[in-house]
Amino acid sequence: MTSTLAESMDFTSVGESLKRHWSSHDVEVNAGVSEAELRAFDETYGVVLPADLRDYFRCVNGMPPDVVDDGMMRFWMLEEMEPLPQGAPQYSDVTYVQDPETLFLFADYSLWAHAYAIRLGKSPLESNEVIIIGYESPKLISDSFSRFVDTYLISKDLLH
Repeated sequence: MTSTLAESMDFTSVGESLKRHWSSHDVEVNAGVSEAELRAFDETYGVVLPADLRDYFRCVNGMPPDVVDDGMMRFWMLEEMEPLPQGAPQYSDVTYVQDPETLFLFADYSLWAHAYAIRLGKSPLESNEVIIIGYESPKLISDSFSRFVDTYLISKDLLH
């Protein structure tokens, strides 16, 4: 398995990579969540968060509600993460995106000009697609949260 940029840097994890990046840019973040909170999320929604996303939430629980990074992106707290039909019902029609109930919103750009969703399953998935929601058509941007973070760390402009 090839490592992602975040994993190959001096940092120990995807979550730690983001935490250090934001700290170096004076972006306020929340303390991470417990494993019990992650299990509660899995149980509430009947899904399994992938290891890279679990690591992220254990390390940092997103940004406070009124905080964005220098590129106007905001990573959400675990308690804000929700299925697409709940968080953006206007984009949850199957004519817009396949299996909308498996997509969970986790971040947004420019006060919801568009949002980012990750595909989760009842068991670990081979690929946890990350999709931009809010354009005329959804846009696949990575096959995992780790790869999404790689793009974010290298060039956030590719995520708009």
